[in-house]
Amino acid sequence: MNFEILAMLEEINNSIKNIMTNRWLSIDEVCKYSALSKSTINRAIIRGELRVSKKTGKNLFKKEWVDSFLNG
Repeated sequence: MNFEILAMLEEINNSIKNIMTNRWLSIDEVCKYSALSKSTINRAIIRGELRVSKKTGKNLFKKEWVDSFLNG
């Protein structure tokens, strides 16, 4: 019984991690998450240091792209 509960909790935890990893962020969310200004984020985009998707007409960032940018 306890093993089943622990297995289910681990599965839920993995699902949450997966959702947070594959999440799309707006530029405002990236600024809040990284504690960087919009101008710094825009410079990073122009320099090619930070990946961005513009398919929807908005700058959208995968959290993993932002993490990679922040970690160098």
